[in-house]
Amino acid sequence: MKENWIKSIGLDIGTSTTKFIVSHLLVREIGDRFSLPSCRIVDRKITYTSRIYTTPLKSDYEIDIDQLAELLAYEYERSQIGLQDVKAGAVIITGETARKENAQTIIHYLAERAGDFVVATAGARLEGILAGKGSGAMKRSFEVEGVVANVDIGGGTANVALFQQGKAIQTVTFHVGGRLIRLTEHGEIDYISEHLQPWLKANHFDLQAGGIVTYEQLEEICLRINESMVSYLTGSLKYEAELLLLEPPSKPMLPIHELIFSGGIGQMMTDVKPAQLKEVAKHGDMGPLLASTLKIVSPQFPVPISDAAETTRATVIGAGMQNTEVSGATVYVNESLLPIKNIPIKTIPVEDNGQWHKEAFHTRLQDAMLQAKELFDAKQDPPFAIALSKIQYCTYRMLQDLAYALYEQFTYHFPESRCMVVICESDMAKALGQALTKHCRKQPHVICIDQVDFTHGDYIDLGLPVAGEAISISIKTLAFS
Repeated sequence: MKENWIKSIGLDIGTSTTKFIVSHLLVREIGDRFSLPSCRIVDRKITYTSRIYTTPLKSDYEIDIDQLAELLAYEYERSQIGLQDVKAGAVIITGETARKENAQTIIHYLAERAGDFVVATAGARLEGILAGKGSGAMKRSFEVEGVVANVDIGGGTANVALFQQGKAIQTVTFHVGGRLIRLTEHGEIDYISEHLQPWLKANHFDLQAGGIVTYEQLEEICLRINESMVSYLTGSLKYEAELLLLEPPSKPMLPIHELIFSGGIGQMMTDVKPAQLKEVAKHGDMGPLLASTLKIVSPQFPVPISDAAETTRATVIGAGMQNTEVSGATVYVNESLLPIKNIPIKTIPVEDNGQWHKEAFHTRLQDAMLQAKELFDAKQDPPFAIALSKIQYCTYRMLQDLAYALYEQFTYHFPESRCMVVICESDMAKALGQALTKHCRKQPHVICIDQVDFTHGDYIDLGLPVAGEAISISIKTLAFS
């Protein structure tokens, strides 16, 4: 039984705070002579956690890259880990910080200096899922009937992920956070987020930067914000709740059977309610009052609330310990091409309503290739990864038809590409990779991996082998608003 420990880091640069952790992940090849081998991360240990830093900003619109670089160098030294030792993890810019002018430049700068195989990720969907994994919501969903929702509330956004039987099934994000309104202890308003303004106006709150807010006014605002958000999650919308959404969900919200709150606001829910503005504004924002009013509001709705295993560090723990996965144990890879980062994912259903039709798949594949030419950079190699979904059972004939169709369409539309990446949900990578290679004859080279859940991802990173033929992978988003 092959096994290997790999080191992983997590760096979360949030609206209010920045955190860093180091984890060790145990990868083991599992299987016997009666079944195909597979690889799993069977143990995860946090070996180092940094203190919680205030996120360094040059202005309301710009992150301080020099201070961030110094922070990272300092934490690497303190944790006694070398860049060459890091094989997995995530650098994540979350919440309002992801909308700073230099956010995308910074995340790539940090990723290049964070280790040999570290994911540069951002995007509300992935943030919510990682926080739900780090808070214990994913684990909790194995233990209860129905859907568990984790609501991770920080300085700028509340990222919600719904879990059922250990699988992330839906996400939604709200403009709800402690630093959306910043103020002094005398009630002078320093800043109001533009994303909160439509909701404030619709609810007849007339606030302006430079104006004054009373304790009673701010308390009413916080109560209504929380009622709006929780009402949306429980299906009984109040106070123009849809105006708080980052973007409308792609499908109606599923019924939620249990709520968990994490993030900085989740942490402060255990604190005593502030009694005056001086106590509210101790961090220069409305965070303490938003947390205490959430504690008042949430029990009024018919959904039980459970405690989070981790609150403030939920996202960074999810990033460092949970974001790394491994492929199937029998895959088709050329190690000399690895690692490959930031490959866009294009999902193509193989079957339609559980039925395989060769001609229909060929049409879907052709349409997908035309879309990929418009969306992705053909000069990047590979330009994207072909993600094959909805395969119930693959016969030998079907496998050969799939391989030829993929070869024919990819080489026609991307003739200059030297590498084709195919990822599959089901266990078929070895056979499909061999069939593809017979057609391609090393032009392009083929990488084919399986047992990958790419449902909530826009990009994939392919790492080095970690146990037998299996490679480390990370599914992620790079969605900057």
